[in-house]
Amino acid sequence: MYVMKAVERAGGLPWLLETAAVPEARTLTYDRGALLYEGERLDALRCVYLRTIHTGVPSTDPEQFSRRNFDIWQEMYIAERERQSLIASVLEILEEQGTRMINPMASVRLHELKLHQLARLKAQGIPVPESLATSDHSALLAFVERHPRVIYKPLGGGAMVRRLSSADLQPERLGLLAHCPVLFQEEILGEEFRAYVLNGEPVAAFSLPTEGLVDAREAVDQARPTVISEEAWALCVRAASVLGLSWTAVDMRRQADGRFVVFECNPTPAISYFDDPVEGVLIKRLAAFLVEQAAI
Repeated sequence: MYVMKAVERAGGLPWLLETAAVPEARTLTYDRGALLYEGERLDALRCVYLRTIHTGVPSTDPEQFSRRNFDIWQEMYIAERERQSLIASVLEILEEQGTRMINPMASVRLHELKLHQLARLKAQGIPVPESLATSDHSALLAFVERHPRVIYKPLGGGAMVRRLSSADLQPERLGLLAHCPVLFQEEILGEEFRAYVLNGEPVAAFSLPTEGLVDAREAVDQARPTVISEEAWALCVRAASVLGLSWTAVDMRRQADGRFVVFECNPTPAISYFDDPVEGVLIKRLAAFLVEQAAI
């Protein structure tokens, strides 16, 4: 809602599409070529800002499922798949019709396809952690031989990062890999930063404490504005360009030797955890950009 209010303050006319409320509390319809939300046509939309959207993979948030009354999980899963298919299709159609998407649907999907994002960044020379995605325990053991400090996290997101321990390498734990692939990475030590890029330009950077933590998100309440080098900004801008992101937050760490390693580029980044959602530079720059794009 704070993005809507910021767009209003910037002179725009925002319209909230509550996709999370479809279909229980809001209607979304395709009828003879027309796209309708709560019976209102979407033709007039010139720019769509995507925030908290899932496309193709069910959310890991149990609260979203609790609103849907099904006796068995299979029915719930099928209904969620159909719901997401409708929402994603409508957004794809809008994009094909010329509506400016912040960010494009193909780029937003990279948030749930973390391996694909890493591979694209690596292929273009962006420094990323050495990574292994597998359900093969022998591949993991070989990876551990090469990298003594390893972390792991879901391939599709939705959980905190954990450090691989000796207990994880016991036969009982290793056997679980056969049921679910996991993303493993070399652990990168150093200072953590989140840098926001908008339309190919630096906006603001923030530092997060990492001492005693594996996942810096545990200390997001301690994020503070900071200054990073021109070299670091150039890396962030290039990463955003590689992934086709006009708006992104780049998560990275600076190692002891001064080199930066990029963890991820978030295509639907949060603002309020890092900057003031009313007076902060992030919300003001974003709102102005959205209004500008809608006028093109």
